Amino acid sequence: MGQSLVQNYIHLVFSTKHRQPFITPNIEDELFAYLAGICNNLDCKAIKVGG
Repeated sequence: MGQSLVQNYIHLVFSTKHRQPFITPNIEDELFAYLAGICNNLDCKAIKVGG
């Protein structure tokens, strides 16, 4: 019997309400690490996380 292999890639983009600059440079690194950690906990390989 043959096998099927599938890879799904998701490009997720979000912004703050009214595009307010709430994500400041001093919290960016911590926020991006947090988002990557969430992906890893869901067994989803994060290729790139950043602004």
